[in-house]
Amino acid sequence: MDVKIYDKLAKRYDLATKIVSFGIEELWRRMFAKEIKKHIKNGILIDVASATGEMAKALDFDRMYLIEPSAEMVRVIVEKFQKLGFKKEDFEVVFEESPHIRMKKGQKEIIIIQDTAENVKIEEKADLITAFMALRNFDDLEKGMENLKKSLKPGGYFAIVEMVKSDSLFAKLILWYMNKILPLIAGMMLGMKEEYKLLGKSIDTLKEDEIIKNLKGFGIVKKQKLIFPIATLIIAKKDDG
Repeated sequence: MDVKIYDKLAKRYDLATKIVSFGIEELWRRMFAKEIKKHIKNGILIDVASATGEMAKALDFDRMYLIEPSAEMVRVIVEKFQKLGFKKEDFEVVFEESPHIRMKKGQKEIIIIQDTAENVKIEEKADLITAFMALRNFDDLEKGMENLKKSLKPGGYFAIVEMVKSDSLFAKLILWYMNKILPLIAGMMLGMKEEYKLLGKSIDTLKEDEIIKNLKGFGIVKKQKLIFPIATLIIAKKDDG
C-alpha cells in the first residue's frame, strides 16, 4: 500500500468516498455494523486500516484499537473523535515500536496506532477485529491476517467487508466504472486520477476464496453479498481451542 496516497487524500477522504461511491460505501458500513451487532454488541475492538475512523465510530465499543499507517489519516481520526468529546492524552508513547495516541471519554477508550496489519503488535486480546475495505490494501494478505489473528481471543470474531473480483456482468460493469470513470471524477475533484486507477486494479486482484483460505481456524458464521456482487461481507468466529 502506498501510504502517501492516503496522506494526500486524508482531509477530503470522507467526502470523496461518499461522492465517488454515490453513498453506497456508507450504506455498506451501516449494514456491516448492524450485522456485527447481531453477534457481538461490545467489548474490545481492533479496527484495521481505519482510515478516518468511521467504522469505529459506527460500532462505538468501550475499548477500541484503531490501526492506520497514514499519519495524516491519524490526524483526522484524532480531530473527529475530539469533536465527539474524546480527550487526547498530553503525550504520545512508543507501543511495541509503533507510535500511538490514547483518547478517553468517560469509560470509553481509543488507542490509535500508526502501523500496518503486517507489523502491528497488540498485547491485549480483542473480542472483534474489523477490516472494512482494508484487505486489498495489505502488502501481504497472508502475513497481515495471520498477525491480526494472534490478537483475537478464542471465540472472538473477525469481520470483513471487501470488494473482490467477480465474474458477474454487473460486477464487471462496476469494475469498468472504477477503472475508467472513477479516475476521471477523482482527477477533476481531487487531482488524483492516477491514484484512483489503483483502486480498480486492487479489486481485480483479490478473490473471495483467498480471504476464506486465510481464515483457517475460524468458522464462517455469515457470508453474503452487499447489494452489489462486487462487495462481500464475511463474519468468522475463531475456534475456542
